[in-house]
Amino acid sequence: MARVSRICVCVVLMAFGLAVSGCSSALRLSGLGGFDDEPAVATPVAVNPVSPKIQAGDHINVTVYNEASLSGNYSIDSGGFVTIPRAGKLRAAGLTATELADLLVKKFRGEYLANPKVTVAPI
Repeated sequence: MARVSRICVCVVLMAFGLAVSGCSSALRLSGLGGFDDEPAVATPVAVNPVSPKIQAGDHINVTVYNEASLSGNYSIDSGGFVTIPRAGKLRAAGLTATELADLLVKKFRGEYLANPKVTVAPI
């Protein structure tokens, strides 16, 4: 009987040893560190920075794909407005470049272009 319990103890210890060494390998593979590795270091996560808002006095470049007559550089006037051909005078101050591009897409769609693609970038 003592021999059986010794065998059981040995089997349990071997299983424990295998489990621990497996965890160590898994931790090393996952980059979380292990028993013989350096401690895991937190990797900074890229945070989507807040896009700056357009302000009076800013200059922007508007690109309307396949429509050279609508594309160009424009200035935001002191009241926060920009005047763009076929879109008219639009309040740009307080919007991001993406928001202004979306507004221009809405203005051009249906009235002038079937499927406008617009980008706005600060210059």
